[in-house]
Amino acid sequence: MVSGSQSASEAPWSYGDRARVPNKPEWGIGTVTRAARSQVEGEPCWSVTVRFPNAGIKTLNTSVAVLERVEETTDEGAGEAAVVIAAADRVAGDDMFGPMAKRRLEAVMTELPEPCRDPFRSLAARVRLTLDLYRFAATGRLLVDWAVAQTGLDDPLSRFNRQELETHFGRWAMERDRHLAKLVHEARQNGTPVDGVMAKGPPEARLAAAKTRF
Repeated sequence: MVSGSQSASEAPWSYGDRARVPNKPEWGIGTVTRAARSQVEGEPCWSVTVRFPNAGIKTLNTSVAVLERVEETTDEGAGEAAVVIAAADRVAGDDMFGPMAKRRLEAVMTELPEPCRDPFRSLAARVRLTLDLYRFAATGRLLVDWAVAQTGLDDPLSRFNRQELETHFGRWAMERDRHLAKLVHEARQNGTPVDGVMAKGPPEARLAAAKTRF
């Protein structure tokens, strides 16, 4: 179960609390090591130091960073991807449920983050959020970062080998490109200005939006 972001009026974070930064899922779920009162432009807030499994020690100020408390004790507290992975492992050898679990796992591994797909967000916002996904790549640490963000596992290489991750990433990247192209096409069809947002995106994103068919 995940609580909302910490505010200055709430009790401070405690040593050992589990926390994550929603827009940096690849950092993983970290452990709070220190929390202290702070001020930014006269406004009270908290300065929270967190040790993340994939990003090391970070000190975050709650006036500018969203930090969520995470409580995980069972599969019910895990993310959907982690639950699907665990279920797939349990029935891997089952002739009836194994193929079904594999298809569900593949679907989860290629799914884009919900904010990118949220129809209640503006098209420009969804384009901007989708462009941010191009920070991941199929090589080196960037592949592992993507796998952490996608699966919720602190060490995805304990469950998948690199070739499996590369295959899943390739399918996910195709979905990302298709989704971006669709958003840009929709925006231009209804006159929503997104060219300025696209101009700030990486070259590979602009190329994908131009050539991808949907």
